[in-house]
Amino acid sequence: MNESVLYEVLSNVAYITLNRPEKLNAMDDALLDGVAQQLARAATDDQARVVVVRGAGRVFCAGGDIHDMPQQRSEADYRATRLPIEQNIARQVRLLGKPLIAQMHGAAMGGGCILAALCDVRVATADCKFGLPEVRYGTVASLGGIFLLTRIIGLGRAFELLYLGESFSAQRAMDMGLVNRLVAPENLAHEVHAMALQMASHFSREMGLTRKAILDGLDSDFLAAAEQETLGAMRAHLSGDVIQGFAQAQQTLAAKKAKP
Repeated sequence: MNESVLYEVLSNVAYITLNRPEKLNAMDDALLDGVAQQLARAATDDQARVVVVRGAGRVFCAGGDIHDMPQQRSEADYRATRLPIEQNIARQVRLLGKPLIAQMHGAAMGGGCILAALCDVRVATADCKFGLPEVRYGTVASLGGIFLLTRIIGLGRAFELLYLGESFSAQRAMDMGLVNRLVAPENLAHEVHAMALQMASHFSREMGLTRKAILDGLDSDFLAAAEQETLGAMRAHLSGDVIQGFAQAQQTLAAKKAKP
């Protein structure tokens, strides 16, 4: 059983926890494989309406395992091991069908920063450190993170961060759009859980359709993306959820009007 990544569900929120605290949750093959496995588990877990990725111990994730990365691999070995694992993570993220939140504290470096970029929403402590130092160590950012990073922060900033490999503050990450919210360290778990519960309170089918429309739009031209959004709205309408949703909205509005 892979203990390097843990899984639990609390109030319809699935928590995927990187669990190598003694290694600062550094990424080796086992941890990466565990992330992919637990994302697949969350996708089919009816009790999980929202998914949170977090790290145990002092930091979210320090990036690649320095004791693992320098080992020279043959191309055949790389294609047989690391490549399918990383591609599986990217595939599981894309097909998850549920909101995905990164809960970051301490540091999100290298692969940790990329893993956060794969998530839909990112919440970090104000003292969290970020960085993409891959080129300084003779490697390249992967996991599909470059694809998403350019869309999150823009082409120019992505080039700057990836070319320089420098660490940067949570405030700068926030300013460039890499982080959605900054919170005090002592409030991180509470704030993320509250956000996740708010998402989980909405119609799960429509949350999934919204996520699909956003991600599919990354690969489409405008008219194709607009068509997919309309098709998503059609599926939601045909499900009947919209009738319940608007009925609830009318009840809420009537209750507000009835207040003295």
